[in-house]
Amino acid sequence: METILSIENLSVEYTVGKKIISAVRNVSLTLNKGDSLSIVGESGCGKSTLGLSMLNLLPKEARITGGKIIFHNQDILRFDKKEMQKIRGGKIGIVFQDPLSSLNPVIKILQQIRETLKIHRRDYSEEKIGKLLEAVQLNDTKRIKNSYPHQLSGGMRQRIMIAIAIASDPEILIADEPTTSLDVTIQKEILELIKKLIRELNLTVIFITHNFGIVSDLCNKIAVMYAGEIVEGGGISEILKNPRHPYTKALLSAIPKKDNLVKFNTIPGSVSDLASLPSGCKFNPRCPRKIAKCVQEDPQLECKENRFLRCFNP
Repeated sequence: METILSIENLSVEYTVGKKIISAVRNVSLTLNKGDSLSIVGESGCGKSTLGLSMLNLLPKEARITGGKIIFHNQDILRFDKKEMQKIRGGKIGIVFQDPLSSLNPVIKILQQIRETLKIHRRDYSEEKIGKLLEAVQLNDTKRIKNSYPHQLSGGMRQRIMIAIAIASDPEILIADEPTTSLDVTIQKEILELIKKLIRELNLTVIFITHNFGIVSDLCNKIAVMYAGEIVEGGGISEILKNPRHPYTKALLSAIPKKDNLVKFNTIPGSVSDLASLPSGCKFNPRCPRKIAKCVQEDPQLECKENRFLRCFNP
């Protein structure tokens, strides 16, 4: 299959006061055309930082300290601002988790979508924008085009963010927690919309989430992140049936069961402090299968039969 994006040993650090926070450490991923990859992990594990790195959208306190991001055989980390602008929103679209803070509050929706199309030299006629809104299942497009973001519901704003993300016919869509701020009913509608667009537009997708329960019928690959590292990865059906890393198992066991909505499983302890990581395996303070080696040595990510695993004692 054609590889369109590969991340090679990517590392990202934040400087917060006198602290150095290792948000992403030596992450490698490969995305083939047509893949739907889910990056899963608890809040603070580095998954959103990884997504922002792909478009060079990191905040000023963050910096990439090593690695490559290869898009169609070119390392986009070496691109200047003009070259990166062609990629960002053009070849790779992104949907953020909070549409209200992502949309400009003082500009009407029509103009916001039009600006994206202008940047990438696409048809920015009102008719084209109306069709984009219809593609994300928004009715009453005339009213929506002439509305400000605060005049629309959360679900409508997120659909507009998706419309902006697909406006320039991207090859890759990054969806960073796109349903987190929405109620359950709207979450389901947005997920169904993303699935529909994947099929119709032949999109390659990176879906970033903390919720293992929503990715099983959306993605074909999964990468589980903990404390800035990939700890397990591979085909989603195989990992859901046979998780090997203790953290993956713990995440899956924490999903509420339909036949038992009273008792919820939790993962003991708290997420490792990225500014003061433990020695050895970063999950060892919370791991029920910890052995002496887990504290003394840092396990490497090993590949066997298209499965990736970082664990001494699975």
